[in-house]
Amino acid sequence: MRLSLKDKAGSILSIFDLLAMPAFIIDDARKIISGNNSALEMFRYKEEDLTGADMMNFLSVNSSCKGDNFYGMQYFYEDKAHVFEAVCTKRDGTDFFAQISVIPAPDDNNSRIIVVKDISVQKQAELIDELSWIINSSLSIGTIFRMMASEIKKLVSYDRASLLLYNEKDRNLLIFALDTELKTNLKRGVIAPVDGTSAGWVIKNSRPWINSDLHTSIVFKHDMKLYKEGIRSTISMPLYKGRALGVFNLDSTEKSKYSEKDIEVLLPVTKHISIALENALLFEEITKEKKEWERTFNAITDMVLIEDRDHNVIRANQTLLMNTGFSASDIKGKRCSELLGRIGISPVECLCSDTIITKRTSFRELKGSEGSIFNFWAYPLIDEEGDLYAIIHYLKNVTSEKLLEQHLIRADKLASLGTLAAGIAHEINNPLGIIAGYSEALIERAKEETLLKNGSFEDFPEYLQTIHNEIFRCKEILQSLLEFAMPQGTTFRELDINEIIKEVILLVNHKAARLQHHLELELKRDLPKIYGNPGSLRQLFINIIINSIYFTSEGGSIFISTEKDNEANEKRFAANSGRIRVAIRDTGKGVSAQSLAKIFDPFFTTKPIGEGTGLGLSISHKIVEEHGGSIDVESKEGRGTTFIIKLAVKAK
Repeated sequence: MRLSLKDKAGSILSIFDLLAMPAFIIDDARKIISGNNSALEMFRYKEEDLTGADMMNFLSVNSSCKGDNFYGMQYFYEDKAHVFEAVCTKRDGTDFFAQISVIPAPDDNNSRIIVVKDISVQKQAELIDELSWIINSSLSIGTIFRMMASEIKKLVSYDRASLLLYNEKDRNLLIFALDTELKTNLKRGVIAPVDGTSAGWVIKNSRPWINSDLHTSIVFKHDMKLYKEGIRSTISMPLYKGRALGVFNLDSTEKSKYSEKDIEVLLPVTKHISIALENALLFEEITKEKKEWERTFNAITDMVLIEDRDHNVIRANQTLLMNTGFSASDIKGKRCSELLGRIGISPVECLCSDTIITKRTSFRELKGSEGSIFNFWAYPLIDEEGDLYAIIHYLKNVTSEKLLEQHLIRADKLASLGTLAAGIAHEINNPLGIIAGYSEALIERAKEETLLKNGSFEDFPEYLQTIHNEIFRCKEILQSLLEFAMPQGTTFRELDINEIIKEVILLVNHKAARLQHHLELELKRDLPKIYGNPGSLRQLFINIIINSIYFTSEGGSIFISTEKDNEANEKRFAANSGRIRVAIRDTGKGVSAQSLAKIFDPFFTTKPIGEGTGLGLSISHKIVEEHGGSIDVESKEGRGTTFIIKLAVKAK
C-alpha cells in the first residue's frame, strides 16, 4: 500500500517527537504539510491551523541572525542540509531565538524537514558573556551604553532605549544616554523628576515596571510626555549596586510589547549594567579626584617631587619643573639628584638615604646656586605592610626670608651697638677733650726759647704733635660712633636720586683720578622722586664709592647705575611700593664669602690697621634702613663687588 505524503510526514515527524525535537515538513512551496507534537506545543498552534501555512509566517531572519548567508530562502530549495538562526514568532506574538535546520526529506517530492531548536537561553548566555566583555573593555558610561544597547536589541526589541542616572542629593533623574531613531524632546542631559514618573517609581521601589498600554492607562502623570511622542509600552529596570544608581528603559511604539518574560531576560542584563555603571561612576570619581589632586599638586608654589625607593622620580610639580627646565614627560625615571643638581644642590646633600633607613621625616637646610637657601624635607610614604615605597621631597626657597632675618638680626645688633657706642663715645669724649686741651697747651709751651735751647728737650715738640694728632684721630672715630648711634635730626624732602649721585661724583672724582679709575654712569631718566635726607644719602654713596676706589686696582672701573626696580615686591617692602635701584659695581679684587657675611658689622674692616674704622659700611647700612630701603652685596674673590641699594618711593 502506497503511503500519502502526509502519512509519510507523520512517520518521519514521530521520530523527531521521540527525540523531543520540534519539527515540520514543508513542500517545495514552503507550505507546511505537518508538524509534530513538540512543534505544535512550541508554537502553541493546533495542527489544522498550521497545515498549508507558509513557513515564513513563523520565521524572521534579520541582520542579528548568524550562520550561513540567507538570501531569498534558497536554503529551502537546495539538495543539502543547512543550519541558520532566526527569530520565531509564537501564536501569542512572543518571539524567541531559534536554530533552524533545513534537511531534504527522504522522498521524491522535494519536501523538506524543518527542525526548530529554541536557543533563547543560549543567546541570553552569549549576551551576558558579551556584556561582561564590554564591562571590562571600557570605563566610559556612554561607550558601555552604546555597546550594550546593540547587544540587548538582539534579545528584546525596542524603538528607544535610555539610561537615566539617579541623583540622590537632588532627587532627580538625568537622561545620560539615548539610543533611538524617533523624534524626541527627551534628549541627553534632560532632567526628569522622581515623583510622577515610572522611572521614579522604579527608583523608589527597586523593582521593574511595565507600562503595557499608555493609550488606555497612564499611571504616572509625567509619562504623558512618552505617550505624546508615540510611545505605547515601556519597561523600566532598576540599576542597583548597594545603592540606587539609575534606571534602564526600553520604549516601544507597539502596545503590550513587554511582558514578565522580558523582565526575566533583562534582570541578569541589568545586573551587568549596574556593575558597569558602578565601575564607571567610581572611575569618574577617581578621575575627578586625580585631576583635583594634580591641580593642587601643581598649585603648590614650593618645589615638590616624588621618587621611588630606587631614587627614580615619579612626579614633580610645576614649580620644580620651571626651576629645573624639565618637562613633565622628561623627569619620569630620572634620578632625584639630577633634578636637585639643576638648582645647585649637591647629590650628597640629598636626604633620601636617611629617610629610607629611618622611615622618618628628615630635614636639612641646603645651599643652592647663586646664594639661594632651601629648607629641604623628605617625607616617607609607607604602605599597609609598613614598607617604604616612595619619598616626597619638599623644597622651600627661603632665601628672601633668610635675608630678611639677617637684616633684622643686623638691625638689632646695630641698634644695641649704637646704644653702647653712644655711651662709650660720651664717656671718652670728655676726658679726651681735656687731654686735647692740655696737648695744645704743651705744644705752645714747647715753643718757648728756654726749652728749645735745652738739648734733652729736642724731640719733645714732635712727640707732642704726634699725641695731638692721634687725639684728634680718636675724636674723629668718636664722631663716627656718634653719627652711627644717633638718628639724623634733619627732615626728609623730595629728591632726585640722579642729582644726588652727580653731586657725589664731583666730590670723589679727584680721588678716583689720582688712581686713574674710570667712573661710568648709567642713570635712567624720568625716575620717580624719593623722599630722603640729601646729606645722609651723599654720605651713603660716598662711603660705598670710596670703598670701591680703595679696593680697585689702579686703572680699574667703577660703574654706577640707577633704574626703576621691576622685580616682584619683597617682604621687606610695603606691598605695591615703587622702588629705585642703585647699583655700584667695581672691578676690584672682590670679597671672600667669609668676609661678605660680616661686611656691615660695626668695626669690621679688611683694610690694614690704622686705615679704616670699620664703621663706613655700617653707617651706610643704617642710612639705607632710615630711608626704608635695602642694601645687598654681591661679590666673588677676584671678580669685583656690586652694592645694590633699593630705596622705596613713598609719600611724605
